[in-house]
Amino acid sequence: MSSIYIGTSISTADLILVPGENLYTGSKKAQEYFGDLDTLDEDLLNVAAGIYAADLATIRSDREQNCRDIALTIEVSHKQGWDVIRKKLKYALYVLSKDNWEITFVKKAGKTNADLDWNGASGAVLLFSGGIDSMAGASDFLAKKEPLVLVSHSSQGNSEVDKSQKDIYKALCKHYKQEIPYFPIKVYGRNKNPYDFPEERENSQRTRSFLFLTLAALVMKKKKMKKVLFMAENGQFAVHLPLNQARIGPFSTHTADPLFLSLAKEIFSHLLENEDFAIENPFLYKTKAEVFAVLPVQLQKAAIKSASCWKISRVKMHCGECVPCMSRRIAVEYNGLRFSEYKVDLFNENIKALPEEHTGKRNLSDYLEFIATFKSVKDIPKILSNHPELYNNAFNQEAVIKMYHRMAQQSYKVLSSYPNVVKLI
Repeated sequence: MSSIYIGTSISTADLILVPGENLYTGSKKAQEYFGDLDTLDEDLLNVAAGIYAADLATIRSDREQNCRDIALTIEVSHKQGWDVIRKKLKYALYVLSKDNWEITFVKKAGKTNADLDWNGASGAVLLFSGGIDSMAGASDFLAKKEPLVLVSHSSQGNSEVDKSQKDIYKALCKHYKQEIPYFPIKVYGRNKNPYDFPEERENSQRTRSFLFLTLAALVMKKKKMKKVLFMAENGQFAVHLPLNQARIGPFSTHTADPLFLSLAKEIFSHLLENEDFAIENPFLYKTKAEVFAVLPVQLQKAAIKSASCWKISRVKMHCGECVPCMSRRIAVEYNGLRFSEYKVDLFNENIKALPEEHTGKRNLSDYLEFIATFKSVKDIPKILSNHPELYNNAFNQEAVIKMYHRMAQQSYKVLSSYPNVVKLI
């Protein structure tokens, strides 16, 4: 088990993360935006940043050793409040990462203070990742003339994501002829003498959603917006059924898992003493293509500036081979557009001639296997047998099955125009 201490006290842990030193929590940027931070604000940043950095610092092994055991000890000012939600937090992190987390909170020295005077300011906070879904979510709000605040997170050196966020933000402001309140905040682990941070890092970033939500919750708290935080994610990736048995568990992302969002709502509602606090996903029952269709035509064209690929920080463009790239391409082309943005034009490759271990071929084969399951929804018992994850009180089972059926139909329509893919179908 990897032991990690987050705080300033002396510790014998495997890794010590010191806020402001080798753990960059974003507190300086938050102070620039909002003025002084109280001790609960600092707790929120230190806990979320510490979890995210611990995730980065703990490398996954292969296959059956893919699940990790991570023990965190975290210094907090409001220990009593954190202790109450400790079990929920452990479960929420398990839902996100499928790892085993042990969390212990220790009391930080000094007095505590927290401004929890909610005045119910109107509007909502939206997580703004720089992808198509968050772009469509922002557009949908702005078209309805509802007050909106955007919050972003990016890591150190991730220039491609930074650029996408800035470009999409500018496109939204230009289209809706207004300046949208926007708070980008960086959080990351780093080497800062005398505190080290591992050079080799885990790139799956499964817990990034908790960090992202925490930053948004902090913005809500500082802006005194009492009610709603939005995480816009298409249903394909929110529910995120594994494409096949080999992708169960940590092999699949659970960024906006409905169960995770429900647990996060309870966690923040308690910590912020706000019974009205809500986290909603407006696109839970929409496919990626249907989310893209939410955008006005002008913004659909501007969506080429958005980022969907999980490799984009390394490849410097969309790889064209990962499942998010394939889903993005299908969504765009189903709506009548084509983006020349992929390093590998997988759909036009001679796929059968590629070696079996080729990443793109393997991903496409798994994707085709998956949509074949939902080509018809007449045999619901078989679908439920193949995907027991559909037994979940956090969403409407019937609506999710119908969403995946539409996704399959939309995928087949696009893929049928590519002869080399048709051979695999």
